[in-house]
Amino acid sequence: QASEEASLRALESLMTEFFHNCTTNERKREIEELLNNFAQQIGAWRFCLYFLSSTRNDYVMMYSLTVFENLINKMWLGVPSQDKMEIRSCLPKLLLAHHKTLPYFIRNKLCKVIVDIGRQDWPMFYHDFFTNILQLIQSPVTTPLGLIMLKTTSEELACPREDLSVARKEELRKLLLEQVQTVLGLLTGILESIWDKHSATAATPPPSPTSGESGDLLSSLLQSPSAAKLLNQPIPILDTDSEYICSLALECLAHLFSWIPLSTSITPSLLTTIFHFARFGCDTRARKMSSVNGSSQSALLGQERGRLGVLAMACINELMSKNCVPMEFEEYLLRMFQQTFYLLQKITRENNAHTVKSRLEELDESYIEKFTDFLRLFVSVHLRRIESYSQFPVVEFLALLFKYTFHQPTHEGYFSCLDIWTLFLDYLTSKIKSRLADKEAVLNRYEDALVLLLTEVLNRIQFRYNQAQLEELDDETLDDDQQTEWQRYLRQSLEVVAKVMELLPTHAFSTLFPVLQDNLEVYLGLQQFVVTSGTGHRLNITAENDCRRLHCSLRDLSSLLQAVGRLAEYFTGDVFAARFNDALTVVERWVQCACKG
Repeated sequence: QASEEASLRALESLMTEFFHNCTTNERKREIEELLNNFAQQIGAWRFCLYFLSSTRNDYVMMYSLTVFENLINKMWLGVPSQDKMEIRSCLPKLLLAHHKTLPYFIRNKLCKVIVDIGRQDWPMFYHDFFTNILQLIQSPVTTPLGLIMLKTTSEELACPREDLSVARKEELRKLLLEQVQTVLGLLTGILESIWDKHSATAATPPPSPTSGESGDLLSSLLQSPSAAKLLNQPIPILDTDSEYICSLALECLAHLFSWIPLSTSITPSLLTTIFHFARFGCDTRARKMSSVNGSSQSALLGQERGRLGVLAMACINELMSKNCVPMEFEEYLLRMFQQTFYLLQKITRENNAHTVKSRLEELDESYIEKFTDFLRLFVSVHLRRIESYSQFPVVEFLALLFKYTFHQPTHEGYFSCLDIWTLFLDYLTSKIKSRLADKEAVLNRYEDALVLLLTEVLNRIQFRYNQAQLEELDDETLDDDQQTEWQRYLRQSLEVVAKVMELLPTHAFSTLFPVLQDNLEVYLGLQQFVVTSGTGHRLNITAENDCRRLHCSLRDLSSLLQAVGRLAEYFTGDVFAARFNDALTVVERWVQCACKG
């Protein structure tokens, strides 16, 4: 005992010296050598076990855990079985006794060391390794600890490092797969019980002016008013401990979803539960509450609430990216769509206090980023399935996506949304090509949405309508693709315009031509302001405001000419004969315009 105490004091002193800013590099190397020599000694782990239970020095604890880590991962084969048994028994007891007082990084490291033992010895020599984790999760006092152990196990055993044999990796994966249903059941139960417990105490807010229509639409979607009512319930206010447990449970799910066979594991009820938590991300009350109360505690609470939404969206995106097709697929698809519709409706709802843009600006940037990713995956993976169900209001969904797109607070957010529309337009184009007989019916269904999209994207590239935002774009610095921010903005916008043109070329021309004509008339009318002097020609426009308007008009003309240029391919080649009359109209209008000039 005296020897252990003396060693602990000496180690604490060495560690303090090592991290002191006055210690020279040479002395640090000496200390490092001493520590390495100690770690190599047989039985050093016994001292480390004593150090861990007797010190409050973070450096000493970290060092002791590193000794264990090295022993388990590099020297375990040579450790006597009696010692192994003692280590397997003592470290979990130590964790259980001190997990609430240990700094989080020490606690996490200790969890990883125990999982490393499981990685080597489960199930043959450490048969209760996973059972212990399940018991920790099920006991309310140790639920957070159990969830940390579970996530660490998923990280270290399902996707192990290269130092394990192929046979052992396969054995571990097989053992973990046997536990998947139990684990998912526990995690769903934790999330549901916390949600239900706090929902019961949440005050029901007065219905918003639009809640009637949205409720009715959701009712028809869900084929049950009670399910729609459930979605319209307020988001519960969670206490700090509950939020922490939920965030750990969602982190576990996200990691599990990265490797488990999703199609056989995911139930509609688990999906619904995760979507419940995704609602935390689009709840501005938390932010308001933290800004009103002003205290760092309430601000932290607001961040945590937003973080639950981000974590839930990470789970959903993991499901979406894997193209999960579970057994109860129609039920899964229905819930996926209704929840998507609900969240999109909630995010883009306007009221007296909020415009759509101000609401989006208030939400966590990470949440908006994850939600946009989700919409992209949803459209690319499930839209073709959903569109074939007549009861799904796809046109209404596109109307919400339209609102979401054109109220994005950042250029990057807007670009990401344009990518979603590109996916939708590609889908529509290929659908029409494969079912030419239904072409008119398909186009009629979406025509209004496409014309609206075309008009708004064209407005967004014109200084006449969008000067303040366009002037923010850098038109000098080149990115990796050798284009400026403005060029990228214009190119991505014109890609969407071109795809709508392919579907509705005549409509596209009718929309484009009047605005192009306005700018052409300005350009052609410049002739009257050109004066000739001895040195040549110059433009006699000097008023600053007129110069500014002319500059904007000419930039718009340049952009619109590029847009019209994209139209040519839809009137030539294979479609030349079919669209000859439309093309003739286009040419006649150009000639008229030129003659006017």
